[in-house]
Amino acid sequence: MKTMMLVLALVLSLASGCSRGGGDTAEKVFADMTTNMQEMAAILDSVADEATAKAAVPRIDAVRAKMRDCARRARAVPRPDAATEQRINAAAETVQRDVMPALMATRQRLESRPELMAILAPALQGMENDL
Repeated sequence: MKTMMLVLALVLSLASGCSRGGGDTAEKVFADMTTNMQEMAAILDSVADEATAKAAVPRIDAVRAKMRDCARRARAVPRPDAATEQRINAAAETVQRDVMPALMATRQRLESRPELMAILAPALQGMENDL
């Protein structure tokens, strides 16, 4: 659910846009965020035991830093035209359909393993605020 909120927040921030983007476009930022979300899903999916959970923490931190950078970039890009906004919205729906279910299933699997969540929770805490 929190990850779905991240996607929605990104779409809204890209749709509203602000000032000049220094060469970035809303589509580029959205593509980068999608890549980050896929990377996060792969990291979480790789966690099977305490050793892999501990190894995942610095990788999660790195992806979250990239997510915060995408959010900063999204605030700087100009508002996209209607056609671009439609393409981003369609892409967001695809992400929600394709990435979110796998990410949610992985998160549920991990939440059923308190010993793993004890390791991962600090790295995941506040992720919904990264955008």
